[in-house]
Amino acid sequence: MTIKWKKELVSASVLLLVLLVGGAFTACTTPAPEPDQVSVRLKWLHQTQFAGIYVAEKEGYYAAENLAVTIEPVDLDRQITTEYVLSGEDDIAIGSGEEMIIARSEGQHVRAIAVIFRLNPLVYIAPAEAGVHTPADLVGKTVALSPGQGTYLYEAMMAQAGVDRSQVNEIDTTAWDIYECWKTADVCAQYATNGLARAQYDGVEATALWPIDYGVPFYADVIFTSDEFIEEHPDVVERFVRATLKGWQKAIEDPELATDDTLAFDDSLDRDFQLAAMKMSIPLIDTGEDTIGWMKPAIWQTMHDILLEQGLITAPVDLTTVYTNEFVEKAK
Repeated sequence: MTIKWKKELVSASVLLLVLLVGGAFTACTTPAPEPDQVSVRLKWLHQTQFAGIYVAEKEGYYAAENLAVTIEPVDLDRQITTEYVLSGEDDIAIGSGEEMIIARSEGQHVRAIAVIFRLNPLVYIAPAEAGVHTPADLVGKTVALSPGQGTYLYEAMMAQAGVDRSQVNEIDTTAWDIYECWKTADVCAQYATNGLARAQYDGVEATALWPIDYGVPFYADVIFTSDEFIEEHPDVVERFVRATLKGWQKAIEDPELATDDTLAFDDSLDRDFQLAAMKMSIPLIDTGEDTIGWMKPAIWQTMHDILLEQGLITAPVDLTTVYTNEFVEKAK
């Protein structure tokens, strides 16, 4: 082998090495794809009611799915969250089961993709001295009702219990604090994890009417989006549901962490109370049946039939358009 040929071989080898190293360096420094932006609208103000979403954000579950998620509380003057999704203000929101059915009956293309509270925490709370133990005890009382779910469940419960609503003084809720509400009403519609938990935390005796005890097993806090968003971004929906359900599983396993992650979104919250509310939520979310997020067809059918019977919808609705378990199934 000549010296010249050896030099050419060495030069070629060096060049090849440079190209290989350069290619490897380029491959290593290829920027990751930009995360998909997702905006989420809660159905209430920041609190542990939405702990699983906060955990998914703070513990990096959304980031691991290449999602950049913004989480906004509801505007108390616009509490029906279907409005935010249908207007395009938000991609995904939290609503209630019956709101999905009613929206569909009105031609609004929203669809539930998972349920959080499988046992509905919306209850009708009274101070113990009011003597409210059954729906019949509401006769002659003043009941403060919140818009949407708070009214729908009340109407269904009263009908199921056979109570004449004309004998009840029904008013709109003007205060969201349970004690302020009791100044104008005998009974107030609130989540057990809010108003009832607050009374118990403060050592105040109170009673609550649970609609599920009167044949109204409506789902609460369903995650939903629009048909259009599902059609255009099915992979985003799948990743969001997977990360969110992972967040809820972690929140149930570690309520202390869930509470701390909640306070990251509003540090003015009372940590001890939020922790108590979180612990009250756990058996309403993780019922021991199926997986977290899974929706039972029989429950949707019962909700539908009660709404139809009570005239809250005027014609049957195709429930296959109202909800899907597709993304919960993929998240398993």
